[in-house]
Amino acid sequence: MPSARPSESITKGSCVDNFKIGNVKLSGNLILAPLAGYTDVAFRRLCLECGAALAVTEMISVKGLNYRNRQTFEMLRTSEAENVSCVQLFGSDPSDFQAALGSGALDKFDIIDVNMGCPVAKVVKNGEGSALLHRPEVAFDIVRTLAKSGKPVSVKMRSGFFKDENLAVPFALAMQQAGAAMVTVHARTTAQLYSGLADFQTVRRVKDALSIPVALSGDIVSKQTFDERKDCADAFLIGRGALMNPSIFALLGGGELQKKYPLIKRHIRLLKTYFDEHYAVVTLRKFFSYYLKGEKGVKEFKSLIMSASSMDETCALVDKYLYSI
Repeated sequence: MPSARPSESITKGSCVDNFKIGNVKLSGNLILAPLAGYTDVAFRRLCLECGAALAVTEMISVKGLNYRNRQTFEMLRTSEAENVSCVQLFGSDPSDFQAALGSGALDKFDIIDVNMGCPVAKVVKNGEGSALLHRPEVAFDIVRTLAKSGKPVSVKMRSGFFKDENLAVPFALAMQQAGAAMVTVHARTTAQLYSGLADFQTVRRVKDALSIPVALSGDIVSKQTFDERKDCADAFLIGRGALMNPSIFALLGGGELQKKYPLIKRHIRLLKTYFDEHYAVVTLRKFFSYYLKGEKGVKEFKSLIMSASSMDETCALVDKYLYSI
């Protein structure tokens, strides 16, 4: 056993390039993707510290904002690390987006992203998320409504709803015409959910057709997978790759991949800063399923961490079992 455990220092990679979404300038083109249940203020800050140029909030319901739902408003929390902030909204009625703009709740955000790619059944059944791929006129009105705010608007969409639908390019063009400043294409169809091969040629076709930046989302989990796709888009949204190791942003930006133990310790500290103990303990359980992917010798830790009931117990288990990863 080593005499000293690694420190919690985090090394950023160099920026890829300066990048702009509308009139908002970013330090690079590597972005933390919005992930429901994961990209809270603590994890966003961790990824920004690791070199992400932008970190998008979890999916926020415009109806929840308009109903003044307490939990929805808590999801709007930002940190001092968010020099540029981006909120992701979802809904199906342009008037709900207009009301959300008028509420003042979105004033602090620099960029507004609209989710038109969520494939989850309960979202699609409400006409939200990727259901908007089949309602381009509604999607157009939503983007046009938001663009009138003067804030840059980005759209996150799927490559299609069903296989062999050739709607990605015309839909993306419509979003550009409505006033979108960037379009992100998750290179899977709605029917695929999160499985199967991603179709990066569709992203390339969208990029070739649009004059605004096009971002790629899906399957960037390593330097190799990034290098294979970096010519397909102008920017890159990283989701699962960041959950497995937030320092993937440093790696792709020209730095090094960091050990997970100090990152986990930093994540714990940030969760304790922003949230109560119950939320922090329960949230970490979800993250460990990603942090521990591919790691050996953690079977006992996995069985114990699910029953940890306090942060002290969680930290003790992390120090005992994970110091070497």
